[in-house]
Amino acid sequence: MSDKDSPPPPSYVCNMQLNVAPSQRPKVRAVCGPEYKPRSTESEPSQGVCVVAQNVTVKFCISNDNFIAQVYPNCMTIAEVKQDLSRRFEVDPELLIVKQGGRVLCNTTPIHSTICDEFGIHEFQLDLSEPNISDSNDPPTLSLSVYYEKYRLPDYLTVHISGEDTEDGQPKNIIVEIENAAIVKPFLCGYKDKISGKIFLDAFTQTGPYFDKWKYRRYRSRDTQTWEHKEKTLNTAHEQSVQCFLDDNNIRYVSTATDFVIIPGKYQTYAQKERAERKLEKILLIQRNWRRWILWKYIHIRAKEYRRLVMNRVDEDKQYEECVEQRVERNELIKQFPRTTDDFDLLFAEISRWKRAELKRIAANYEGPARISEVNILLDKEIRLLNGVERQRRLVYLAMEDFRNDQLLKKMGKPIEWIGYKDTKIHLDLLRTQRVRFLTEIYKDLRNTEDKEKRLELLGRVMELLMEETCYPSFPELFDLFDREKNLLIYTKSCDVEILRKRQNILFFELIKFQKRDVPSKVPSRMCIVCKKVKPLSQFAVRTRQSHVDTCKHCYYLKLVATENTVYQSILRCIQRDERKRKCASSFAFVLQQDDVRHIIDKIWHGHSALSKSENLNELRLPRWNKSDDWSPWNCVCLTERETRDHYKIEDMEKVYDPKFILHVGNCHMLARNLFHTLATVATEFQETGQWWKVGMNKQRSSNLDAV
Repeated sequence: MSDKDSPPPPSYVCNMQLNVAPSQRPKVRAVCGPEYKPRSTESEPSQGVCVVAQNVTVKFCISNDNFIAQVYPNCMTIAEVKQDLSRRFEVDPELLIVKQGGRVLCNTTPIHSTICDEFGIHEFQLDLSEPNISDSNDPPTLSLSVYYEKYRLPDYLTVHISGEDTEDGQPKNIIVEIENAAIVKPFLCGYKDKISGKIFLDAFTQTGPYFDKWKYRRYRSRDTQTWEHKEKTLNTAHEQSVQCFLDDNNIRYVSTATDFVIIPGKYQTYAQKERAERKLEKILLIQRNWRRWILWKYIHIRAKEYRRLVMNRVDEDKQYEECVEQRVERNELIKQFPRTTDDFDLLFAEISRWKRAELKRIAANYEGPARISEVNILLDKEIRLLNGVERQRRLVYLAMEDFRNDQLLKKMGKPIEWIGYKDTKIHLDLLRTQRVRFLTEIYKDLRNTEDKEKRLELLGRVMELLMEETCYPSFPELFDLFDREKNLLIYTKSCDVEILRKRQNILFFELIKFQKRDVPSKVPSRMCIVCKKVKPLSQFAVRTRQSHVDTCKHCYYLKLVATENTVYQSILRCIQRDERKRKCASSFAFVLQQDDVRHIIDKIWHGHSALSKSENLNELRLPRWNKSDDWSPWNCVCLTERETRDHYKIEDMEKVYDPKFILHVGNCHMLARNLFHTLATVATEFQETGQWWKVGMNKQRSSNLDAV
């Protein structure tokens, strides 16, 4: 056949648009060879190509929700597939269009030349082209009902098994056949709704799978094709004869002395009779098996409990290790970037610990003049380290000064809040708080670096505002500073006013804090025995173990040795957390401070665990000694975190602990009661007077409104 006589190749539609007539859609030629001929040999593979014939799964997508699957040899062409599908759907094969990825497949294309997924399944889109016969009232469609009713062929799936799951290590493809085992029950009786087309049945059948009658126990219906066995009493056909008979001539006398009455009962076979006689053996068998089952259940329950305890123990150990790692990372971060006083105390404690270790090393390795020189070198190193830490603390203090000032101004300008009727939060914005917020905005503008004209305008506004604050003691100095800066900016071309502005900011900050009040009454004060200065009582350190107030906070801090306050603070938090969980509001843990915890560990328990003698402060805890009593300095014991968990699991301590250990703990409790006797006295007074409930109340609810 010449090229002119050959029909044009099939085409497919690209960029499908909605609401466009089929005749107006653009036509794009398909990229494929000549049209398929049933008797032509163009579909056969060439002699140079070798294809292994095998069955593959072909999946056809009719719509978004309708799919069918068939198994074809991989050497079949698309035309042969169309011939098979046209027979199944009862449509013309010329109307079928097979696509893959939006591209129309040529009739001569074999299946093995198309794209398959990772499981070897070829997925195509099946569609119908428009018929040429315009007068057809019933256009052809791809109906699944026709496909499944007239050709009840099984569906196939190809299951790919990787080499890891096979015995020989080679991947395999297994074709799985899915059979339709549905049973169509016969229509016995009923009626059909003409409008909706719904069929209502009046009876059930025994055909098909098991039918659960209990599911339809509310329905009233009559079963068919069934036979119920009914019992009824029947009389015998004739009278039963007896062993003796009477007539007119012969009389057989039977004595009734040995007669006995037999009452008829339920018929019992020999097997049943034997089973009844072996009733005791059966009872013993049941009891033996019952005890065996109880033992088996008990073993399984205990094994499950054991596995749970082991898993909980592993989880606790894992959580403990994570907490230790987090604590180490946090300490390393604090040492690198210290910010608070506790952070710097930690650095000083590290230096002190390093110094003690070096002195111990020098005393063990050197003597005489060499030892003196090593101590001098150690002293120089210690001085350099202390100077570096002090320099860093000074830099942090200066860097945080502006932040502290801003926080103070923010707190001063915040309205007064308290909780009123029905837990309603009430805000009271006074004139002094409004004044603080207004002056704070001006203070922020004064700290910013601006142009010369804007700065002069700001100075003019500030000087007008200062005329209303003449009662401020440093008003003349502050006004003179602003006037000097204004003259320098007007009459000079270049000037350095940084020092002048720093002094202005300091005085203006004091102006914001200044409030017009009456002369306060005499504040209770006392002289510090260390620095010999008279200070108010609010600046003196108050501890639970002291009997009188004599040292101010600054001198008390200098008197203390550098310690790791964060460690003792964490121990105190652990105690308070445990007391809250036990719902104990009258515990001494909410009254003590971290300095008291340090004294308990260092002076009473000598800085180590009472059991394992561990001296690692990060692992030490102070749990209750007697779990039923509230926590107190004379009802606690110094243990590690692991020992604490085990201690709380003990029910009877006398059976677990040695009597010597119990005596040692009792002596430590007597020492603690002697050291904290004032705390015990105060606690007794609070409990007897009934005022302990006021401790820890919400201060917001008990605000003193007279102070406003």
